[in-house]
Amino acid sequence: MSEIEETQGWPASLVHVKGSIGLAATLRLVEAFGGTACYIPASPDPSNRLTQVIGIEAAEKLIRDLGAGSFDVPNLASVRHKRRLIMRAKGTAREVARKFSVTERWVRMVRANDRVGIDERQIDMFVSPRNADHSGSASD
Repeated sequence: MSEIEETQGWPASLVHVKGSIGLAATLRLVEAFGGTACYIPASPDPSNRLTQVIGIEAAEKLIRDLGAGSFDVPNLASVRHKRRLIMRAKGTAREVARKFSVTERWVRMVRANDRVGIDERQIDMFVSPRNADHSGSASD
């Protein structure tokens, strides 16, 4: 998967963050804070939620790049979609991680957190409305 494909449809701010901390850490950031503001501390404190989510090295890079303060983390439908694909994917954590360009740890976390399953009541944003099942029409 090329870098352009990885970040296609992403807001510029998140593409910038991905350039600083890498894809896996960015996906973990979105997973934990997507749609909310995230506090970036002045130094990477192991007790800080951000540092716990993305790791100390990534936190150091993010602090150097963005500085301390608040960062509004976009909510990505693509991350939710990737989670669904990971949950449905067959193979070991290593095989799935390579296939989706994420870490084995993230695959294990996704699988562990989603053992209950995917909420089928949620619409899939990647299915064309024309392909959706419509049981009934105005002409019935």
